[in-house]
Amino acid sequence: MPTPVEPVDEEGSVPTPVAHGRDTSGVDAAVRAEPGLIRTRRIRRWNTLVIALPVLAVAVLGWRRRALTDDGTIFLRTVRQILAGNGPVVNIDERIETNTSTLWQWILVVLGAIVPGDLGRIAVYTGLLLTTAGVALALDATRRLYEAGASTRLLPAGALVLLGVPPFWDFATAGLDTGLGTFWLAGCWWLSVRTRAEPGPRERAGHAFWYGLGVLVRPDLALITVVFVAGAWLALRPGVRGALGQSAAAMALPVAYEVFRAGYYGLLVPLPALTKEADESEPGRGLRYLWDFAAPYWLYVPILILVAVFVVVAAKLPGGRHRLIVPLTPVVAGLAFVAYVVRLGGDYMHARMLLPALFLVLAPVMLVPMTRILAVAAGTVAVWAVACVGPWHPAAFHKDDVSLTVNVRDSDIGITDRSNADHTRTWEAAFPALRDAVAQGLAQDHPVLVRLDPGGGPGMLLPLNPVYQGVRVSIPGGFLGVTGQLVPLDQRIVEVWSLANTIGAHLEYPPDWTKRWPGHRKPVDDVWLLATDLDPAVTLPPPGAIGVTPDSLAAARRALGCGDLKELVASTRAPLTARRFLDNLTGAYDRTKLRIPRDPFAAEAKFCR
Repeated sequence: MPTPVEPVDEEGSVPTPVAHGRDTSGVDAAVRAEPGLIRTRRIRRWNTLVIALPVLAVAVLGWRRRALTDDGTIFLRTVRQILAGNGPVVNIDERIETNTSTLWQWILVVLGAIVPGDLGRIAVYTGLLLTTAGVALALDATRRLYEAGASTRLLPAGALVLLGVPPFWDFATAGLDTGLGTFWLAGCWWLSVRTRAEPGPRERAGHAFWYGLGVLVRPDLALITVVFVAGAWLALRPGVRGALGQSAAAMALPVAYEVFRAGYYGLLVPLPALTKEADESEPGRGLRYLWDFAAPYWLYVPILILVAVFVVVAAKLPGGRHRLIVPLTPVVAGLAFVAYVVRLGGDYMHARMLLPALFLVLAPVMLVPMTRILAVAAGTVAVWAVACVGPWHPAAFHKDDVSLTVNVRDSDIGITDRSNADHTRTWEAAFPALRDAVAQGLAQDHPVLVRLDPGGGPGMLLPLNPVYQGVRVSIPGGFLGVTGQLVPLDQRIVEVWSLANTIGAHLEYPPDWTKRWPGHRKPVDDVWLLATDLDPAVTLPPPGAIGVTPDSLAAARRALGCGDLKELVASTRAPLTARRFLDNLTGAYDRTKLRIPRDPFAAEAKFCR
């Protein structure tokens, strides 16, 4: 019997088979494709779980260690002043910028206006939310780097290091800008990976705008901005016009705010930047600060393992100019930031300044493809993490070295007697003497300068300088955050560490500055405190004033009324007219460079010549 011949169409192809009027051509293909689809779904579920579990762990650990620090509370007075309609100031009659994170300050303003409840608690929970979201975004970026959504199972590696470092949990909250910084860094990494898709001009401008926000998150993050912008240029090769457009997008908001800052405050940087003297170099102390971070957690163990992992995975990335530029960008940014922190001399807070660098260098290896060798490496890091954070390794929970750094969490627990001091009332209750001193000053029938007793006894009440019109009490405070909570918004704070003190921030370092904690190296000497806040009719220094004589007090007062020093005071206290704004703007550079000799006689000779 002859074999039937299948009909062909006019073009010579075999027509689609039809069974009972139904097209069955795709059935066999679907059957063949089904195992692949099932495998893809399983891989996606696995990778989703690999991302979700570290994110959940960060959220849980951050929640367990949630707390508001005094430094975090510093933000809240300015936020409350803004919400009260007094502007971004600490004292209502003095324009001072004491918050280093402009963006975090204004985020709290928005949240404070729309969310009911304690501002301190809002800051704590928002910081935890941003930290958690930042870790999730960074993990997703690393997943995209390896194009693993459909073909490759991933394992957590660098993410385990974040989970193994207790300071990362502590600063997930704290009321500080650290959570915002984590989220911004994660966004930079995510957008950097996105450059592999060759984004168009508008999207590139959006990337650059995000990178440019770094200086508003924290001024020192400008260094990281530069590295990411440079990495985007190298990866995309946008040409002169494109590079100029991206630069303009990155600089637009920071430059606009800088004009406002210079005109409003009369300076180019926040006061804490002057206090910390970023131009000074102290690499010896900086190296000790780096070791103080690495040693308690054996951090060098996972870092060395992950360096080897990075070499392996980077070598297998797809070709093209993105192959090494993209994963190297955060690593270079992190290492540059480490060098900056070391040169600066570190910080008094254990680990805080190095957390952004750690996050960046871990970014390309947060997750790694599942191969036999990389699985062994990830497993070793997991063993390190368990060994590091377990109760069998108490050294991981850093103890204070008062000559170098402070574990802020341990210190704050000692002050507040609470393991989760996440409310401003907890801090207020921990300073009854300060609360009583404020009440004592407000109860007087004339304006007073309250000199607190270091021993906790009754404060000394002195006549206040009448230049502060409407102010009934002025309180020198060593804990700026809690002082800002206890002193009413319409009363005056004299911050003694110079982080919110115009005269103090411009003072020269004392001779023993290298023996002091970073950020606490410019205490306001009694002679300058009294010269600004004691009634000029009082010519004799009060009992207990250290190193103050009638002649030195008179010299300091004369210096405050002369030349550039008089103009410095006017830039913060004179009414903000259009002319004052322009004078502040044009004189901001010279004013930022101005330094005041600590010796009042030398200051008088310098400014009154």
